[in-house]
Amino acid sequence: MRDQRSYFERADFESDFPPQFLVSIVGVTIVLLELGFAQWPFFYGAAPVLSLIFIYYMNIYHEKYIPVFVIFLMGIVGDVLLSDLLGGRATAFLLLTYVMQHRLARLQQSDFGRLWLDFAVSCAAISLFQLLLFSALNLAIPSLSPILFQLGATLILFPIGFVIIFTVHRLLQKVKIV
Repeated sequence: MRDQRSYFERADFESDFPPQFLVSIVGVTIVLLELGFAQWPFFYGAAPVLSLIFIYYMNIYHEKYIPVFVIFLMGIVGDVLLSDLLGGRATAFLLLTYVMQHRLARLQQSDFGRLWLDFAVSCAAISLFQLLLFSALNLAIPSLSPILFQLGATLILFPIGFVIIFTVHRLLQKVKIV
């Protein structure tokens, strides 16, 4: 009988790739959920940016599991499926990630009220960035009411989405999957 230890000694059991792959699948699924919300007459094409809530949570608590490529992929898929300006959402998400990395220690020690306020500022900055980018490329200012509605819906759904993601994370920790 052969010695099986040599195979397991070379195996990398501490790889970050499987969780990163799972996070990318969940991220793209959340973008598809946004697309589903955009089809509802209530949202009228201005669905809340649920992927921003997911990116925000993951950047604060699990920054090593959400690489820049996944954030870019979520933005591009959102741009293509939601007929946004190609690269606008992806660029805004990447800029948010870059800014969050510089303030990560403070965000990790903040209470929920401060996180919500910081998310509100981040969400408003992303909306403003996309508005300025669209205005500069099209030389026209779009209607502000859908943008403000989307911003408000995202801010209202932030606590719900944050708690759901936190609960799923704790459940996965209990099961020892993550």
